[in-house]
Amino acid sequence: MVVDDELWAAPEALGQHRLPTLADVDPYGETLLRGDAVDRVVRELEGSDLARLRSAESQAVSTLLAWGLRCRVDRDLHLAFSGD
Repeated sequence: MVVDDELWAAPEALGQHRLPTLADVDPYGETLLRGDAVDRVVRELEGSDLARLRSAESQAVSTLLAWGLRCRVDRDLHLAFSGD
């Protein structure tokens, strides 16, 4: 999935203290989340008011949440972020 600023706007819109795992991802670097890190990002997203996001942001974050839930079921999967 390719996103520009939509995914990175979510911590700003919802509060970085509510999404610390996502806020720590470097949008210009390479990051892999697996295991406990996936569990954390899923908990953070599930505990956030995603209705406060704009449409494009909500779609990107909802997709990330769905992938995170899938990774929780299949521990061989992980979330990968590839920056610019």
